[in-house]
Amino acid sequence: MNRDSSARRRRTPAAPDAAFVRRFRMPSRREAVAPSVDRILETILPAGLSDDQRDDLAVALSEALSNAAVHGNRLRSDAVVRVVIQVEPGHCAVIEIADEGPGFDVAHVHDPTDPDRLLATGGRGVFMMKRLVDRLEYNPSGNKVRLTIERRV
Repeated sequence: MNRDSSARRRRTPAAPDAAFVRRFRMPSRREAVAPSVDRILETILPAGLSDDQRDDLAVALSEALSNAAVHGNRLRSDAVVRVVIQVEPGHCAVIEIADEGPGFDVAHVHDPTDPDRLLATGGRGVFMMKRLVDRLEYNPSGNKVRLTIERRV
């Protein structure tokens, strides 16, 4: 290999204020959730979120990652949860979490604050995530969720 080709393969560091994307895969295991949340929170530091926003995001991420591993992938050892982190320094963070399951119809998730559903299980995680981030979006098949949180000034 000559010098020129090795120089081209080196990764050029991004400018400190340039948007960037990071990807990783999480094993479908409950014990992988907390370290993955920590990894994401470390990655999104340049977004400039407040401590409260990072705390809210940590709770929403825990729920989303757990749902993907437990409900989506059914804790199958051969399945992974794919995570894509997009950061616009000083502005926002967008985290996509995708599982290998068939998905679900988010329109059929019941409101857990409905008096008739107060004791029912299910729907609490989606309800909570919606309130903790600025935007919560699902793909049409329901096996990928996008959490967006914007820096408040």
